[in-house]
Amino acid sequence: MQAYRAYYENGRIIPLGNPAIPEGSEIILTVLEPQAKNRAEQQRKAFIKFMAAMANTPPLTDEFDEIINQRVNIRREVEL
Repeated sequence: MQAYRAYYENGRIIPLGNPAIPEGSEIILTVLEPQAKNRAEQQRKAFIKFMAAMANTPPLTDEFDEIINQRVNIRREVEL
């Protein structure tokens, strides 16, 4: 089995380079998730996903305010 990279454009699959695929070959097609072009695009997509999740999140309970008033640190870093 041999793998080739390609992209999809205007309803056509365009291989990268000029792979020599024998005529009549059976093809298995795997569609990958579109990759962000750069870090800014990754961050933009993460922010949009975050905002959508926040829109569907119910308000915080009074218990949350009590925990914060006790100065409990719930901060953590997220890698984007």
